[in-house]
Amino acid sequence: MSTLIILLAAQPRLADPSAAGHGAPAEFDYVLSIDGQRVTDRGRAPASALPRAALVVVVLRPGDVAFQRVAVPKAPAARMRAALVGVMEEALLEDEDEVHLALAPDAKPGGEHWVAVVNKPWLRAQLDALEAGDVPLDRAVPSWWPDEGVAGHTYREGGPDDPARLAWRDDAGVLCVPLQSPVARALLTGLAEDTVVRWTATPDTALDASEFVGMPVATVTDEEQALRAARAGWNLLQFDLAPQRRGVKLARDLAMRFAFDPAWRVTRRGLLALVVVSLLGLNVRALQESHRVAQKKAALTAAVKEAFPAVRTIYDPAGQAQQQIDVLRAAAGRPGDGDIETLLQAAESAWPEGKSPIENLKFEPGRLTLPATGWTPQEIERFTTQLRAANVEVRSDTGKLQLSHRQPSAGASRK
Repeated sequence: MSTLIILLAAQPRLADPSAAGHGAPAEFDYVLSIDGQRVTDRGRAPASALPRAALVVVVLRPGDVAFQRVAVPKAPAARMRAALVGVMEEALLEDEDEVHLALAPDAKPGGEHWVAVVNKPWLRAQLDALEAGDVPLDRAVPSWWPDEGVAGHTYREGGPDDPARLAWRDDAGVLCVPLQSPVARALLTGLAEDTVVRWTATPDTALDASEFVGMPVATVTDEEQALRAARAGWNLLQFDLAPQRRGVKLARDLAMRFAFDPAWRVTRRGLLALVVVSLLGLNVRALQESHRVAQKKAALTAAVKEAFPAVRTIYDPAGQAQQQIDVLRAAAGRPGDGDIETLLQAAESAWPEGKSPIENLKFEPGRLTLPATGWTPQEIERFTTQLRAANVEVRSDTGKLQLSHRQPSAGASRK
């Protein structure tokens, strides 16, 4: 999965307690990894110009996250932070509104687990700056956290002139101190002789670390350490700092992951193949249907030519066949459905009782008009209903009734 890692600059140790002391930088250091395992690109850019990736992770410097091991209270999720503050109240050095708490990945109510502690105004300022740059954050992680075994890592928080610092972890937790401090020396001299320590150092502090330890130390860049942190299970975005993504923003993030994440490559190819096959299948089906319709039309044309040799040009087989049938019927003296005799017989069969015979009528080809003066609406409705059963359409208009043969529907004509 493509991963964008944003390396936050170290929090000023003597920051102004005002809001200005917790401001965010104009640019952020970043690491881009196509597969989440190796560094693909690195750089520095404003929040709005950061690269896009399926997963976006913020990494905090070792000295910006403290850890305390506490008995996690049995409280509902909505009240967990307040319960944690109650448990840790005596151990917190700042007001509860000034600190942000986050549980370890495996934390369960009722057990003892690590709780991360971060300066909340400072972290909120960094997150707000990234959100203002339209950077959809997924996680925030510490670059150094409690883990099994004893380990030490040397690094610099700022430029090359800053003194080297030691990030230390053991069963007692995590500690970050200057490398050349008495505390760092005490950590080393206080170890049992058989203690195995995993030592790492950034390239610019490797010499200092080797002199401190008394042997060569493996080098790990800040970018590589950030990748390791991104793969760990920690996520500091909990409680009121948890990302709230809904609607369009969530859909956009999912769309970007589907479009660019290598983990979805096989799915994208399969979907593309499915679309291509579906389009080919629709085209083949359309050609088959077109060929079938053409065959039926040719068969009907041939039948009309065979039945009516006098018709030389066939452009409407069904209509021209009906015309020829009407001509033959008229020549034989048989009335058609729209002739006056047929319509008069239909009117006579449904004529209301008590109504006098008609004195006048009007006939146009296919249409018979009869007077209906004095008819009640019930009589007209009954007359219309009976003739509809005989396939005769009746229209009532200001004391007149117009009768015409009702043409069958297209579906009926094909049966």
